[in-house]
Amino acid sequence: MIERFDHAVIGIPDLEDGIAAFRRLGFDVSEGGRHPSLGTRNAIVRFGLDYLELLSVEDASKARARGPFGEDLLSFLGKSSGLIGFVLAGSHLDGPADGFRSLGVGADGPFEMDRIRPDGRRLEWRLVVPGGSPWRKPWPYLIDWTTPESDLLAWDPPGDHQCGVTGVAGMDLVTRDLGATLEIYEAALGLRHRMAPPSPGEAGTRSVYLRIGSFRLGLHEPTGDGTAGRELDRRGPGPFRLLLSSPDLSSSASTLSTLNIQFRKTPQGLDIDQDAAAGARLRIVPA
Repeated sequence: MIERFDHAVIGIPDLEDGIAAFRRLGFDVSEGGRHPSLGTRNAIVRFGLDYLELLSVEDASKARARGPFGEDLLSFLGKSSGLIGFVLAGSHLDGPADGFRSLGVGADGPFEMDRIRPDGRRLEWRLVVPGGSPWRKPWPYLIDWTTPESDLLAWDPPGDHQCGVTGVAGMDLVTRDLGATLEIYEAALGLRHRMAPPSPGEAGTRSVYLRIGSFRLGLHEPTGDGTAGRELDRRGPGPFRLLLSSPDLSSSASTLSTLNIQFRKTPQGLDIDQDAAAGARLRIVPA
C-alpha cells in the first residue's frame, strides 16, 4: 500500500559538485553515505520524511553488476545530470509488485537494502524496482522502511534551508503514453484520487493529476513542440520538474537574488535556472 512521497533522486556525476551547487542554492545538504551493494554514494537535503537525494557512482564495476539498475544510472551520468527518479513509500509492497507484474511491466523485489552513514549507523529498507530499473522511467520505485521513522528524523534531522523551502510539493513527469502510465498508478499502485489541474496547466500536453497525501503528481504526454516535448526527446520519459514548497515566496525570491541565483518568476512560482541546480528543473511554489 502506497502511503506517501519519500524522495526525489538527482543524479550527479561528481557528488562534491552537486553538494556545492545545492548549498549555493541555499539548501542545507548533509553527507548521506554509501550503498555497499550498489557502488553508489549520496548526499541528503532533508525537509521531514520527504527529502532530495543527490546520487553518484563511485564504484562502476559494482554498479554494472546490478544489471539495468546500475547500467541505466551509469548511462545517464555519462552524459547528463539532473532529475532521474523518485520514490514512494508504503508497506506490504508485495501487492504493488504483483500489480506491476500483472501489467507486464515486471518488478524486482521486495528485497533488502541498506546504506551506511558517515557515523557508522546503518539505514535499512525493503525495495521494489519496477521494470528492472527506476531511472528515467514514468514510474517510481517503492520503499518500505525497516528503520523506524523516528530514527530517520533523529539521525537526519530536517535542515535549516536559507532559501525558505520546507518540503516537496509535487512532481511533473513526462510520458509517451498517458493512458498506459495512468493505468500503472491506478491499477498497480492503487492511486485513485485525481485532482483538477492547476491553472494554467502544463502547456502543450495532455495531462492528469494525482494526489498522494499533500504531494501532487502530474502526468504529461506532450502533444506538440514545447518544453515537456523537448525534455521527452532529450532525456526520455520520467521526472520533468520537481515542485518545492515555500511558505513565503517573496522571501525565497529575495534570498535567491541575494545568493546570485538565476531564476524566473512565473504564475506558478519561481523557476530556478537548471545550470544552477546541477541540471534539475526546480520550481518553488507557495506552501
